Amino acid sequence: MRNSLLPIAAAVAVLAIGVILIRPTVDRGQGGPEVNPGILRLPKRNPLRTVSMDLAGSTAAAIESGGRDDGLWRVVVIRGGDRQPTTRAAMLAAGEVLFTAGCLVVMDPPMAVGEPSPPLPIPADRVLRIATRAGVDTRSLDGTWVANVEFRLWEPRLPGGHPAEPWQPPPTAMSTVCVVEHRGRPAAGGQGGWPERWAATGRTLVQAALGALVPAGGVAVPPGRVATAWDSPLPAAPSTPELHWDACFQYDFVRGWSGSIPGRSVSTSTGGSEPAVAPLERLLISGRWRQLADAAPWRLWNRAKDGTQQWFGLREQGGGWDATMWIEQPSATDLITAWIAAAGRGDAAASEHLRRSAGVLALPAELHQRAAAALR
Repeated sequence: MRNSLLPIAAAVAVLAIGVILIRPTVDRGQGGPEVNPGILRLPKRNPLRTVSMDLAGSTAAAIESGGRDDGLWRVVVIRGGDRQPTTRAAMLAAGEVLFTAGCLVVMDPPMAVGEPSPPLPIPADRVLRIATRAGVDTRSLDGTWVANVEFRLWEPRLPGGHPAEPWQPPPTAMSTVCVVEHRGRPAAGGQGGWPERWAATGRTLVQAALGALVPAGGVAVPPGRVATAWDSPLPAAPSTPELHWDACFQYDFVRGWSGSIPGRSVSTSTGGSEPAVAPLERLLISGRWRQLADAAPWRLWNRAKDGTQQWFGLREQGGGWDATMWIEQPSATDLITAWIAAAGRGDAAASEHLRRSAGVLALPAELHQRAAAALR
């Protein structure tokens, strides 16, 4: 019986020696915060959030293209352009600001290679993509960190030249790129560890970026807004590990998804390679999508599902592909007619629908005339 304890004692000794010899080379929090995909939910009480370390130094934001947004956001997708800790810190800080302002925030960090990122069918008003152009040296908690971070803001919608683009209203915001240059160090007397340093860095970056991207009053969520003319949830879009959906959109006459496939080729399970669109093409075939005649430069598919006509389009763009899935309203004439009748009874929501339809180029001139007459 006593001899049977010797192997156990030896195993414990070996484990203890291993723990002593294998010391961690990265302190807790040194690698930056974790960002999980999905809807962001933060504690409403500030004491439960990470406290920022006091920083000294300089942070400046510059608009490279585009201009300020009106800030009337409800649903915002925060997309990570890379896995850099600076990017993750800024993503969490941006989510914190928008969550506090009353926005619904959807976090979209980059997933592991080959790992699908199923999209959330929640129509968004804005996509904010954050990427680190030049990262910081995080070997020293007390050192000077220098970073160059890009904030790219746009409204999710079908891209220019898309076959269904005329069914969209005019954009409410231009695509904007803001770059923040940060050079920070702990202020005299500043205390805290890695989490506090990363929280301070992320919040400093985001404060500068939003100061350049939105009006002086900051991000504002409209107290009320007329819903779009759809009485069913947005259908899920086909998804493969190669395809990244940026966000979905929903207007009165068209709704859907916009995304991209980066790269021209992907690896196969046998060690070879194939076109990056091949896995998606197989998925469309299995989903009973029917390929149509191309509307160059777009390749098009269509299927009938759940009582709706769904459309899918791919376009070569740069080193990859643009991807879109969309659904069009089956009868614009019936919608306009119903809104005209309701507006005549004093329905404010119907009048707003008619006003929004004025910018939809795909509507026949006769419908535009009827809508305009009802608003007089």
